[in-house]
Amino acid sequence: MNNLNGKTENRRSRDQEFLQLYTAALKLMIDRRVRHPRKAAIAFTIHNGTPHYHVSYERAYEVVRQLLAGKHPLRPSLQAQMWEEITDRVRKLMTDRRISIAVALDFVLQHCRASRFFISEAYARVSTYRAMKERRMRLMHKSFNA
Repeated sequence: MNNLNGKTENRRSRDQEFLQLYTAALKLMIDRRVRHPRKAAIAFTIHNGTPHYHVSYERAYEVVRQLLAGKHPLRPSLQAQMWEEITDRVRKLMTDRRISIAVALDFVLQHCRASRFFISEAYARVSTYRAMKERRMRLMHKSFNA
């Protein structure tokens, strides 16, 4: 059984979703002969991807509840932008449909997509490099065992 905590699982899911979109973007950049295709594919994927919100319901409920109450000031960061986006969507659903925070948050996490990947380009470069290295290792291992 996997003994990863929820935060690690969410990060892995987000990274996997990012890498799938990045791979398609990289192929497009290479096919179109874009200068610096990896860098262009990373930027394109971060800003044009529409990923799921990879956060736990429990953590999201706590943060959104505090933000709605004005009790959780966030320092400017990509993570803060993500929490503000989730909170804005929850607030709109609560107002428009007159539903509870819990129901609105569940809907947002299950059915809404984020406006972008809330990761830095530096993190994305490391993530793509790590995935490329792991892929090479699997291919080498496979060829040795063939």
